[in-house]
Amino acid sequence: MFKSLGLEHSSTDVGKVKISVFIPVYESSELLEPLLEKLTSDGCDDKEIFVAIDKPNEKSVRISERYHGKVHFLLSNQRRGKVEALNSAVKMSHGEILVFLDADVKIGDCKDFLEAIRREMAETDILDLKKKIIPESFISRMVNYEYTGSNFASYLYSRLVRKCFCVGGTAFAIRREAFEEVGGFSKVVSEDLDLALKTLLKNKRFKYAEKIEVYTKAPSNWKSWFTQRKRWGIGTGLWIKEHWKKLVRYIAKYPHVALPCALILFPTIVPLLFNYICSVFLNFQILNFVPPVLAAQLSFSLPPVISVSVLSIIFTGLTNFFLGFIAFAAIFYAVSKRLNFRFNIAEFFIYYFVYQPISALVLLVGIIQAFLSSNHKLDWKV
Repeated sequence: MFKSLGLEHSSTDVGKVKISVFIPVYESSELLEPLLEKLTSDGCDDKEIFVAIDKPNEKSVRISERYHGKVHFLLSNQRRGKVEALNSAVKMSHGEILVFLDADVKIGDCKDFLEAIRREMAETDILDLKKKIIPESFISRMVNYEYTGSNFASYLYSRLVRKCFCVGGTAFAIRREAFEEVGGFSKVVSEDLDLALKTLLKNKRFKYAEKIEVYTKAPSNWKSWFTQRKRWGIGTGLWIKEHWKKLVRYIAKYPHVALPCALILFPTIVPLLFNYICSVFLNFQILNFVPPVLAAQLSFSLPPVISVSVLSIIFTGLTNFFLGFIAFAAIFYAVSKRLNFRFNIAEFFIYYFVYQPISALVLLVGIIQAFLSSNHKLDWKV
């Protein structure tokens, strides 16, 4: 059912091992071999690498044979799930710094990747790495802007409060003592959010590694994208349902960080909120006057079936979305330049007006489903 292949520890090795790397795999990953090649050739000598593979296929077995003696392979014929696989691997490790990487990760151009992580960890308890998307499809180009927003959120929390209630599970590092103090990964859908919040409640220091980059793959098609986002939504909903009181207290304590981060993660919320403010507080007193004036200036008459108030609502909504687009395009352009992300105004137009509203809706439906139902059908082993 379960077997371990790789290095054997002796008592004389324990003191030398400082960094432990963990990579969970389900069946296989096309990026696993280049990832292991990069890690094993890394200049950091005090390291150990664990690859936990559930239901390995022939390709995974060949990789385990190739890197035998350099990497610990923990093979299971059953699907244990990411949480159990990682917690089991951590118990077998000896590193003082634990680095978690997904199997579909590609390490960037950072020289001596693990050594760079060790230097950054000297000042923190949990470290979020910069994550970028491998640009290979339209979906990946859209997801790129989501990652721009999430990286900027981590950047703000790191700079302003040095604490954060979320971390990207794709690639991050944590001190062993902090990991063990919070009880490791919990058996939940969003194990990365849960772990980060537990470290926050223990007042652990947070840092964003701006100069250490990894690249990850976006879903290859819309079906897999929807499956992933549904899981994220339900996982986030369950997380909020469990910890909402703590989250409210945290947001109330740091509103100057939490609110800007929420807006850059969900930019289309802004025009919707502004529409509501206009309708409730301003009652369209000013905008009621605009459509008739435009109609007079452009020499056309309003159809009798369309009332001025309805036209004002439409006009206000379009105006708010257009102004919001200009504002957020400027913000995303500045953030992209600061954090070295790619930015294209035509892509961002599609992201802002089409992709992001759909993505936010799917996430919201998942969150609501988590609150209303206990029967969640997910292609995910918890």
